[in-house]
Amino acid sequence: MARRHATGAPAHYHLAMLKRLLGMFRGRPVLIPGTDELAEGEARKVDIGDVGAGGTQIVLCRLDGQVYAVDTLCPHEGGRIQPGPLVDGKFVTCPLHNYTFDPRDGSVVRGSCKRAKTYRARERAEGCEVWL
Repeated sequence: MARRHATGAPAHYHLAMLKRLLGMFRGRPVLIPGTDELAEGEARKVDIGDVGAGGTQIVLCRLDGQVYAVDTLCPHEGGRIQPGPLVDGKFVTCPLHNYTFDPRDGSVVRGSCKRAKTYRARERAEGCEVWL
């Protein structure tokens, strides 16, 4: 028997609708409030939408007074770039194989793989806008 949502519609219908709605925001800024509380040299994990239904998980980092956004998916073997203190005060890391990336452009600092995916970020009084 097919799973159904509380509304009575099949569960896959709601999943498809959520993916479609999230897709409408691609290329547009998403406002993430509270970034003024992000300390220099720190990274915080943020879920944008439902990650299990096509949403995106990023880490926001503050480096040299600027906020940068990096996708948590490590390009090496699918590990997750972690929040917390930046390595050497400058870099994000994936603990699966200790790969390290520069959050400003996603370049690999330690390891050998493709760049980490980064997103344009702009801090405003209300929070940080991130373009997915």
